[in-house]
Amino acid sequence: MASGSTLSFSGSPSITSKKLNRKNYLSWSTAVEMWFLGQGHYDHLERDGSHVPTEKADQWKQVDFQLCALLWQSVEPKLLVSLRAFKTCHSFWKKAQSIYANDIQRLYDTTNKLASLKMVDRDMVSFMAEAQSAVEELRMFLEVDPLEDINLVLLLLILKCYMIDLAILICLN
Repeated sequence: MASGSTLSFSGSPSITSKKLNRKNYLSWSTAVEMWFLGQGHYDHLERDGSHVPTEKADQWKQVDFQLCALLWQSVEPKLLVSLRAFKTCHSFWKKAQSIYANDIQRLYDTTNKLASLKMVDRDMVSFMAEAQSAVEELRMFLEVDPLEDINLVLLLLILKCYMIDLAILICLN
């Protein structure tokens, strides 16, 4: 579906099964991006429409308003109060990003999740999967150059968690 075309959906379209709440911005934004990419409308999230030729502007706006209405439906009502004023996909997307992507509580929760990982009562595969998930979430917050530096720090955090659990297991036996 090209950006200039009119939207046509059958049934009740839904961008994501989980509505945006105060704790799930990462998974919500990823689902929204994938949906917009799959529909061929990612430019509506990243651009404000000023790039559209004048003769196609009205049609682009019409599609954008329809997509924005779908975005509204992907947010919990309590949060929609602060986002409903944004009537284009781009402005809605950027505002949601500015409010929820840099949430200090989420940074604390993510860091704490990684720092408190324990391997007790689980296998190495599930431990590493949870550690990698926490690392990917934490990586969103950190801006370190080069990338190898951040990978080293995160690897050390994971190893620290593993070594503490290993020491506990050795002491128990």
